[in-house]
Amino acid sequence: MDKKDIVKKLLLRPIDWITLAPFLAGATLGLAAWAINLESGVALAASVILILLSAGIYLHRLLIGWNEDYERLLDEWRQAVEKNRDRELDRLYAELRKDGDPRTEALLKDLRTLTKALMSEQSESLAASAFDIVADVDKLFQRSVDYLKESLQLWRTAEAMQRETIKDELLKHREILIEEVEKSLENLGDVLGRMKKAAVSSRDGHQLAELREELAARLRLAEEVEERMRALRGAGDVTREEATYLKYADENQQEGR
Repeated sequence: MDKKDIVKKLLLRPIDWITLAPFLAGATLGLAAWAINLESGVALAASVILILLSAGIYLHRLLIGWNEDYERLLDEWRQAVEKNRDRELDRLYAELRKDGDPRTEALLKDLRTLTKALMSEQSESLAASAFDIVADVDKLFQRSVDYLKESLQLWRTAEAMQRETIKDELLKHREILIEEVEKSLENLGDVLGRMKKAAVSSRDGHQLAELREELAARLRLAEEVEERMRALRGAGDVTREEATYLKYADENQQEGR
């Protein structure tokens, strides 16, 4: 679901028999008058009034409770996202415990805790503005999870290597991924603090807008890092054998998603 899906659901919400009955009555009356060549202005006026009444009922029902319905749909989306990935993340956590590096499972645990807190952050001031922030938080979280998966595959490949130069290169790449996850964790912690501050001190959404721009900038930086990761996986400045194993590790990571 994206923002357009939520707005579409909100626009369709008031459309039922209460809204449509006057419209159908007015349209039927107008068509009947046209069909029998009834020239009475009363029939035409009644038809127009009924159609306008239907439009007025629709707008009234649309505007009343808009924020509450928006927040409810956003919460349903959050719950669906969490439910769909919790089982996968539990499996990943169990696998990360096998790599002998306590940092990776600790990072995943902290990422899940912070992201869940961000996804459930709610207040009246956030209701209409939080979707973009929550969506960007989810992107940052998913990229971090992908890096942890890749770090696991690189560790497994390095463990199977006999040549030390290849093993060292794989583990060096793994360290880069872990460092990027640590940076993302710090970013998410900062975002949570800023969201709570905005909810308390700002009712006009100005601080949220600034936070949204800052988070978008961080995502752009993450995209640049991903480009460098792709270049490293392509191994333009390492040996052919190292490139082969880096490519192998990347393919394994893709299969593990």
